[in-house]
Amino acid sequence: RASLEAEEEETEESDRVKYRATLSTIGAFGRECLDYSLPALISLLENRISRLHGQIQRISSQGGTQVDAVLADLFEDVHWILLVAGNVLSLQVEGETVMIPSEIMQHSIAQKPNVDLAKSLEVLASPGKPVSEIPGCDGADHVVRLVGDVFRLTEVEKRALEAGLQHLWSPLIASTSMWFLRLWSLHYLAVQEAIYQEISPAILSAFGRDTEGCTWTINFLLDKCLSNLTRLNSDKDVLDDTVSLILSFADSKEKCSNVSMNTGLMTIVQLAVQPNSLPSMCKRGLIKALVLVGSAQEDDNNRQQYWNQVLNPLGDRYKQIVENPGLKTIFMDENVRGAVIDLLESFTGVVQGCRSSTVHQLYGWLSPTISSMVHLLALYHNYNQVVELILELYCEIAKKILCYFTPTESKAFYEASLALIKTYSDAQIGKKNFSKEAEEEQYRDILLFMELLTHLLSKDFIDLSPPESQETENKVTASDVCLYGLNIIMPLMSEELLKFPSLCLQYFKFITFLCEIFPDKVVELQADLQQSLVNSLHVGLTAPGLDSVFSCCCDFIQVLGFHMVRKNRRDTPIYEQMRSFLKLFLDLILSSQINSDLLPNSSATLYVLICLYKDTYEQLVQILVQSQEEANKQRLLDAFTELTANVPFTAERIHRIRFRDTFDKFIVNVRGFLFVK
Repeated sequence: RASLEAEEEETEESDRVKYRATLSTIGAFGRECLDYSLPALISLLENRISRLHGQIQRISSQGGTQVDAVLADLFEDVHWILLVAGNVLSLQVEGETVMIPSEIMQHSIAQKPNVDLAKSLEVLASPGKPVSEIPGCDGADHVVRLVGDVFRLTEVEKRALEAGLQHLWSPLIASTSMWFLRLWSLHYLAVQEAIYQEISPAILSAFGRDTEGCTWTINFLLDKCLSNLTRLNSDKDVLDDTVSLILSFADSKEKCSNVSMNTGLMTIVQLAVQPNSLPSMCKRGLIKALVLVGSAQEDDNNRQQYWNQVLNPLGDRYKQIVENPGLKTIFMDENVRGAVIDLLESFTGVVQGCRSSTVHQLYGWLSPTISSMVHLLALYHNYNQVVELILELYCEIAKKILCYFTPTESKAFYEASLALIKTYSDAQIGKKNFSKEAEEEQYRDILLFMELLTHLLSKDFIDLSPPESQETENKVTASDVCLYGLNIIMPLMSEELLKFPSLCLQYFKFITFLCEIFPDKVVELQADLQQSLVNSLHVGLTAPGLDSVFSCCCDFIQVLGFHMVRKNRRDTPIYEQMRSFLKLFLDLILSSQINSDLLPNSSATLYVLICLYKDTYEQLVQILVQSQEEANKQRLLDAFTELTANVPFTAERIHRIRFRDTFDKFIVNVRGFLFVK
């Protein structure tokens, strides 16, 4: 029988993702019969933990070095028990307040007459002792006992690792137990009493805010996380789930306070900030958690002292690299490149850990580093991983904290962003991409740039910056930066790159967003840039199967068209450049090349094009009519006449709605007999 790990490696998705819907359903059924399901889960888990412990001791005493079939079956059982238990105890919801399921809370409250609180806490806080050896363990609350059993499992794992028996343990079990504990932590740990009408005394005593149970639990789990970071740091899934558990301790002020008092915290800090201590892939989440812990400290001096321990080593390491006089000769060295990647992941974690109250303090420390990233990009422009990490860092800043920047901070970041875009563009000029891989790398880069420009643009209408007394006049606006950035990026937007659906959609979302907010600036663009925009719109309108892209193109034409009609702007080059869209839309509509769901948007686009180019429309109608068979000419002419009858072409909304009604009748009327040559 293949081991559980081998089976997992062959699976594209983890079991918790692949069977999420099924597990969620099982969890819902389990909550309907908690008097049966919780005791069953407790019995199953305790039995498997006991057998696991015995099997590992047996194999170890016999000098075994591999997981045998019996142990593999036990690991698989435990894996699925944890998945089911996690879905019974918790609801995996997104975008909603995380709460303990009402069925669980009511079950725990109903147990109150038969529950011994002291015994429940003893069962929870004795992970090194089999629950069967605790007198009166049956008096423990079911929820507390089940969680305590998972603690026992992690303790068995920790002791096995300390004894050098990693080869007899399953990384999948380590990963799944971390997943369970993270899900449980988000729902139960430091529970907010105010959001519940009534709360279980057992859950409150064991996991409530400002309780000894909560403090002990966080200390115990942090100790386990530290064990994973030091002894299981070669397994990506284990590290990801361990860091996710640590992040769950930083989602509230109360949890952060307990974490900050933990004696092992500084050991985790040292692991996070030192080079080669952990794989760089986990640094982002770990640094984010550590920064969030510091944000929760109320005393400014303590917070600054703590941040110095987290941030200064990162800054010192970065300076040591970029200020090295021989950097241009050593930057290709694998160790140097690895150190740069490690630091970029860490800096992104710092940005993700910012809160509105700490943005200026943290960005003040990070700002010089961000500006110098331009020179780093110039060096590493051929190393795609470094390029992407630099772009991701800029995107995180623009997405998460730019809205809080003062005008001075915003201006500095705008300038750095433009320098970054220009440096990348200069490096790409003349570069030939002959391989599919190189094309995909450029696609990811351009996609990140489009995301950066989109987030920059949002600053002009989502501005939460505090008042600033200086440099508020003649400030650079985000729209100016985006237009300039688009001018630099546009030559790189080849038709081949627009065949990537996600990049194509992001690009058209951006230019439509830009046009909706600043149509006046779009009509003032240079003629060659306007022509590039129009050419890309032609590609988007004729791209097969991309309905969302087609809608964005329609929206762009409508917004800009209505602006030119209302402002009577016929003196801009894009006015003539867009004239060809009228024939294109007539051809697409009449030849049934447009999805029926897109016809309402198409009718509005056709309306504004007729408003702009009435004479051209009449000429095209005559050409279409003359192209038909003699029997259909008059019918088509009558249909076109009815389409525009009694509809003023002034771009007013009420007239656009009337045109849509006549357009629907027009489509039904002509598609039965029309033939377009």
